[in-house]
Amino acid sequence: MSETTPLVWPLLTLAGTAAIVVAVLLLRRAWGLPRQSAARNGIAWALLLAGVALALAGDGAWGLAVAALGGMTAAALLLAHAGWTSPRGKARASERKAHMLPAPGEPRQIGRRLLTFLLTVPLAYATASLVALAARALATLAGWSDANGNAAALLLLPLVWGILAFWLLMLPHRRAQCAWLLLPAVASLGLIWIGGNAP
Repeated sequence: MSETTPLVWPLLTLAGTAAIVVAVLLLRRAWGLPRQSAARNGIAWALLLAGVALALAGDGAWGLAVAALGGMTAAALLLAHAGWTSPRGKARASERKAHMLPAPGEPRQIGRRLLTFLLTVPLAYATASLVALAARALATLAGWSDANGNAAALLLLPLVWGILAFWLLMLPHRRAQCAWLLLPAVASLGLIWIGGNAP
């Protein structure tokens, strides 16, 4: 950051970091309640997005990296606390309950499991890569420096890949899974083409 950077930029990054940390705390609180509340979850996710926007406005990709580090630190501390204070389980989960192995006599469904792996690992990674490259192209169109654009793309790649893999595993039908892979990929290819042909 140069010496001529206005003081408001670091303050925006700090505010974005604080918003992301508070959002993580709110999400942990909402998920720990006996009944799920869509309003509480929505407020927490909106605050998380606001924190991302503030950090980006504050110092670009560097500000977003700092804010994300704050949120990840808060999440890691919450996870460590939960692991340390949770009571030890009395019984080991059965393989059937944990969905690790089929019950005796059931088909192994190797082809179905292999297809799930292909959709959630290499294909989801390819789609996430296209989304990250599209974000890089948009950053160039917005006048970001190469360093900020590259950092944003590198930050988005694992984030989008993780979200995609999680969402694909939650979908019950192959057609929906393929649609969630193809639509972002096609949209990203369009943005990459626009960014490559921009003057």
